[in-house]
Amino acid sequence: MISDSAKRQFEGVLVYQLDRFARNRYDSAIYKAKLKKYGVRVLSAKENISDDASGILMEAVLEGMAEYYSVELSQKIKRGLNINAEKGLAIGGMKILGYKIEDKHYVIDENTAPVVKKIFDMYISGKTMADVIRYLNQIGAKTALGNEFNKNSIRRILTNKKYIGIYTYKGVEMSGNIPRIIDDETFKQAVIRLQKNKKAPARAKAKEEMYLLSNKIFCGHCNSSIIGVSGTSRNKTIHQYYQCSSNRKKKCSLKPIKKSYIEDLVINTVMKILTPEKIDEISKNVCTLSEKESNTDTLKRLKKKIKENETATNNLIKALESGKAIDIISAQIEKRQLEKQNLEVQIAREKILKPKLEIDQVKFFFQKFLNGDASDIKFRQALIDAFINKVHLIQDKLCIFCNAKDSKIEIPLHDTMCSYKGHMVEARGIEPLSEK
Repeated sequence: MISDSAKRQFEGVLVYQLDRFARNRYDSAIYKAKLKKYGVRVLSAKENISDDASGILMEAVLEGMAEYYSVELSQKIKRGLNINAEKGLAIGGMKILGYKIEDKHYVIDENTAPVVKKIFDMYISGKTMADVIRYLNQIGAKTALGNEFNKNSIRRILTNKKYIGIYTYKGVEMSGNIPRIIDDETFKQAVIRLQKNKKAPARAKAKEEMYLLSNKIFCGHCNSSIIGVSGTSRNKTIHQYYQCSSNRKKKCSLKPIKKSYIEDLVINTVMKILTPEKIDEISKNVCTLSEKESNTDTLKRLKKKIKENETATNNLIKALESGKAIDIISAQIEKRQLEKQNLEVQIAREKILKPKLEIDQVKFFFQKFLNGDASDIKFRQALIDAFINKVHLIQDKLCIFCNAKDSKIEIPLHDTMCSYKGHMVEARGIEPLSEK
C-alpha cells in the first residue's frame, strides 16, 4: 500500500479505527507521513476527528491511549480464548494446510495432508527448498489460501508444531488436543536442516534515514514543500539536508539547510515551550473536543439490552425456582448468559472506539513529553507528530506553528548550517527564542 501510494492512484486509506492502522504510534506516524507525501489521507470510519489543531492532538492521544482502553476488552475475551486453546479449538488466524475445521475442531484433511507429508519427506531427504517448490507447483498443489508455494509458505509448514500435535497459544505449548500428521523425528530433522541452511544476509541493509519534518515543513518564499535530500562528498561522507522542492528547478532561492540542525532546533524549541501550564491548556482543549465528538447512542442501546437481558434472566430464575420445565429454562438461562457476555464485549469495543478522555489521563499522556530524551528518534518523531502543525523556513528565520490555539514561534536564523558550493558552513549561534 505504501509503495502503491507513490503511483497516486488513490486518495485515502480507510480504517475501522485509528489503532487498526499500525501496531504502535511510531509506525503510525512514519507511514502516515509517507502516505501524506503522495497526497493520501488516513481516514477513520468510527472516529470523527476534526482537522483543526485540537483534532490533531486528540488523534495523538487516542493512538497513545488505545492500549489502556483495550485492557477491558482483553479481559472479556481472554478467558474464552484460553479455554478454546486448551481444548485445541480453532480460534481464528490463517488456514493450515493438512487440516480442516469441523465444529471448531481441527480434523485431518485427507486430501491435503499427503502434501504436507511430501514436503517434509522431500526436504529431509536432501531436496532444496527450490526443488520442493518446483515439484509442488508442477503437480498443481496449492497452499491453504489457494496460492502457489514459495519459500515463506514452505518454511511456515516445516516449523509449524501443529503437525506434531502441539497447539501453541501465547507462547504456551499444549499437546494431545490436535491430531498429528508428522512424527517427531521427521519434524526434528526438518528444523535442524532449516537452521543449518539459514543464510546470513550478504550485507546489512543501510538504515533508511528519517526526515522527521517531512510533510510538515514548507518554503516561506514560494510556499512549496521542503523535501529531504542527501549527497556524498569526495571523502564519502553522507550529508543530509532539507531543500525546497522548487530549488531543484532553480525556481526558488532558498538554500538547503542541514537536516540535523533544523530538526534539533525544532525539537528543542517545542520542548522549551511545553511548560506544565501549556500542558494544562492543551489537555483541556483535547478533553473538550473528546466530549463534543463522543457519540454514545450505540453505547446507550447496548446498555439498554444488558438491562433487558438481566430482567429476562431474573424472570427465568424465578420460574426455575418454582420447578417449571427445568431443562428448558436452564438452557434459556445459559443462552441469556452467553448473550450478556457478547453484549459486554460489544460495550467494551464501543468504549474503545468512542473513549471519553479524562483530564488526568490526557495530562499524563502529554506530561511524558516534558522529560523525554531529545536524542531518541521515537521520542522526536512522536513530539513532532503531536505538537507540530507546520514549519515555514525562510532564509533568515524559522516559523513554527504548533497544534495549540494561537501558538506561533519565530526563530531568527543568522548563522544556519547550509550548503554553499559543496562546503559545510557551521552554525555559530542562535538568537533567543521569541514566542508570538
